[in-house]
Amino acid sequence: MNRPVLFLDFDNTITQGDLLDAVLERFSKDNSWLELEDAWRSGKISTLECLRGQVGNLKPSRTAILEFAVTISVDPHFVPIADWAARSNVDLIVLSDSFTALIDAVFKHHDIPNVPVFANELKFFADRVEAEFPYQDPSCARCAHCKARQIRKFPGQRTIFVGDGLSDICPANIADIVFAKDSLARHLAQSNKKFLPFHSLQTVLNFLLEEHS
Repeated sequence: MNRPVLFLDFDNTITQGDLLDAVLERFSKDNSWLELEDAWRSGKISTLECLRGQVGNLKPSRTAILEFAVTISVDPHFVPIADWAARSNVDLIVLSDSFTALIDAVFKHHDIPNVPVFANELKFFADRVEAEFPYQDPSCARCAHCKARQIRKFPGQRTIFVGDGLSDICPANIADIVFAKDSLARHLAQSNKKFLPFHSLQTVLNFLLEEHS
């Protein structure tokens, strides 16, 4: 069997809970981030518009934000998955609509081995924070970072995607195997698309060990 390529979302997939939402709740200047979130969920604004507005409303406190970020818990089965991928010579890639500064801080704090991360970027200034979107796909109106773009770089290989949210719809639509929970699982079920449910990454680890031992 050909080696797969494994893609994981970050917030509420690798982490136990949504780190970006926690940061927004803790460091936003006011509650306008919730209004933006509601407008995004109802389809009134794009993910890029939502994130740009939410990040622009953050207090410019890089140190405080990153110190808070590392308090998030990580699914205890993520490191065994990363170890398995390294032993098996399998590409493991993190795809996120969150921000590399947050992800890198969490991985460093938890001594998680080097894993390629494709995510959005934060720029901190004395008086503001700005979001940048280096992986925006002009052909995708849904996403700020269309994760499907990274999956398409592995034609002919068996792709596995693990995610939980509405920002994971595009990659879930093209991956060969999809593990889903929460709003992603509900969307795929309503769309009559196949997926494997999971609540923790133990389900994913067990699958990898059984299918690719």
